[in-house]
Parts: sequence; C-alpha cells; structure tokens
Amino acid sequence: MHHKVIFRCDAGHAPEIGTGHIARSKTLANELVNSKLLSKDDIIFLTRDDPGFDLGKKYLKKSGFNFEVFADQKLKANSDSEKYILCNANTKIIFMDRLETSENLIKSISARGIKVVTFDDYGDGRNFSDLAISSIFDDVTHSLNLITGYKYLILSKNVYKKSIIRNNVSNIVATFGGNDARDLCLHFLKNIEFIDPKIKIEIILGKVEEEDIYRYKNIVKERLNNNIDIHIFPNNYHEIIANADFAISSGGLSIFEFSAYGVPSIGLPQYPHQLRTIKNLEKAGISILGTLEMNLSNNKLSDAIKMLISDNALRKKMAIKCRDSIDGNGVERIKDILKVKFKGVFYE
Repeated sequence: MHHKVIFRCDAGHAPEIGTGHIARSKTLANELVNSKLLSKDDIIFLTRDDPGFDLGKKYLKKSGFNFEVFADQKLKANSDSEKYILCNANTKIIFMDRLETSENLIKSISARGIKVVTFDDYGDGRNFSDLAISSIFDDVTHSLNLITGYKYLILSKNVYKKSIIRNNVSNIVATFGGNDARDLCLHFLKNIEFIDPKIKIEIILGKVEEEDIYRYKNIVKERLNNNIDIHIFPNNYHEIIANADFAISSGGLSIFEFSAYGVPSIGLPQYPHQLRTIKNLEKAGISILGTLEMNLSNNKLSDAIKMLISDNALRKKMAIKCRDSIDGNGVERIKDILKVKFKGVFYE
C-alpha cells in the first residue's frame, strides 16, 4: 500500500533510545491528521523489533496508525538493509527521528526523489536532509536546511495553561521517562526521607517490571508515608504534572512538558545526550542538574530538593523562566513550515 508519509523511529532499552522518539513522532502525526493535512491511511510508522528495541510495537499498537515492525537487524540504523527498505518505499516524505543519520543514507533516499526531515540529529545525514529540526540540541553545525530552538519543541499538547506558583511546596512530581533505564525511581525514593509528609509526592512511571513496582511500593510502605502515590501510564498525566510545585525528571520530553506548564525541575539524565539537555536548561534557569555529570549522587539530589522546597523566590524565578522559554506551540510552527516547504504532500 502506498503511504504518503513514513515515520522512521524506534523505542526500547538500548542505550540512548528510550521512548521519546516515537512519542514525538506520534504527536506530529496526530497533529497532521487532526489538521486535515493528512489522513491516517497516508501515514505508516516503521520501527525495529530487535533486542533492545522492543518497545516500538507496544507504543504503536494503540496509536491507530499503520505500522510495520522489522526484526533481524533489517532496520539497524544507517545499515544497507535500512537504506534498501527506505529507498524502495512508495512514499513522498520520510521523517527520521533518531540521534544519528548517515550521509550515505540520506543522500540515497533523496536520490530516489523522497523528501527527508530529521529531528535532533547529530549525524552527518542531517546536512543533506530537506529540513533538519533541532529543537533540543543547540550545538549542531549551522546549515541552510536547519531550524533550531525550543520554539520548535514537539510536546504532547497544543495548549499549556501555566500552573499556579504557590508560596509553599505542597506537591512534588517525579517521572523518569517511558523506560527508566537507570532505575532513577529507586534513586529518588532513597533520597526523600527528609521531605515533610504533608507534601504530596506523585511518581509517574512508564514501562516497569512487576518486581520493580513491588520494590518501590515496599519502600513507600516501610516509610509509613501515605502521601506518596505511584502511577503507571496514568490517563491524567497532564493534570498531575500541571499541579506540581516542582518536578524531578529525566532529561527527555517530560522535562520540557513541565517547563511548558511553568514547573521548575531537577534533572536526572538517563543518557549522555540528556545530560547535555539538562545542562542547557540549567543555563536557561529552568532546571537544576541533580547529578554529578552522569554519576548519581545522593547529596546532589537531596540538596537540590531541599533548595527548591525552602527557597520560594528561586522557585518563582525558575517558573517565570520556564514560561518565557517554552510555550508548547512547537508542533504548530512545524506544521506551518511543512505546509509551505512540501507542497503537494499535504492536503490544502
């Protein structure tokens, strides 16, 4: 079947993968459909089903989009087999959402008359795409096809009502991405004994093993703290995070979701590229790095939490910086650019 648009993205436990690539691609795909620029049948997702890349199928099953999974390393990044599959696809445009594309891959796809858009791509292929969007990374080499900045962030909502800045902390939210590769949840739970039990703590988890849930709940039970709630893929995710006075978050899309609501954060990186993200947000006055580089530190995390609980002026200053820096309208801006740049692909 012919599909106008391919989204090429993966999710899994492999290093630097996580779930953010598919989450972002799904958000953009839904926006293109909701805006009547495409129908769902115009779109297909291609994703890996190899060891370490086992979450793509799960995340796409309930999306309502067509998708195809490839095992046996057939979609290994920048491989000859991936190049063959994408170059022979009957499509008009391919969205590549991953950390590195190769020059050879993108040039080969373009030679077949297929347009290519990349997202936050550190690879050489970025320079040869028709449009390169770097909303998170600010250290990529400038090129004429490149647009950069937080204003192009694709977040999961179009409208973010700014949260109330309370004088005293009453609600802390912690989330560690769709796949908590470093067990940051356990690290967090081990460093919150000092928090006043009157402060509500909400923990949002993605894919998690039963034994891990059992461990986390036992820790909460041992602390005799009835003010800690653990949620797994909650339907009211946005309601929970919007009500936070501050957040503890890994450095994926969630940390930007908090920022769009005006919620300051303490960042804990799952991967090295998330460390760069958190450092950039710290420079912007939006977040505080809660680790020693990639090394987990009990003192660094607990000190950061104590500081945000006690320093109301700092929290307010950070909340205002969040509001000034991230408005959550990135998907609208990108949609407008796509309509103009790729006429003939989208419905008028």
